[in-house]
Amino acid sequence: MDQILHDAIAAVIPATFATVAPPNSPLPYAIWQRIGGDPGEYLDNEPPQVEHALVQVTVFGLDTASIKLLVHQLTAALREHDYLIVSPDGGFRDDYDSDMELFSAAQDYNVRW
Repeated sequence: MDQILHDAIAAVIPATFATVAPPNSPLPYAIWQRIGGDPGEYLDNEPPQVEHALVQVTVFGLDTASIKLLVHQLTAALREHDYLIVSPDGGFRDDYDSDMELFSAAQDYNVRW
């Protein structure tokens, strides 16, 4: 699931990284990480039929308008994914990191596959 999700995010925001971005990453960029989800249900040592993860995607850039637009575009693209079932969990959160001098917008998603 991780590679499929990574590729789906990167289709909208090419500079996409898991958990942390390397120094001097091209802008805008996105990082994604699992922040929770339902545990797998195992019966007779069989893998679950449906897996679920709560995933946070944070987009960083130089201005707030462009990153908010990217979050909306990403949400629309993830909702249309052929394999993953994705829905936003609440609204996105925007912020400014004064150390990096970058704006950010973070959105949580429920992801099932």
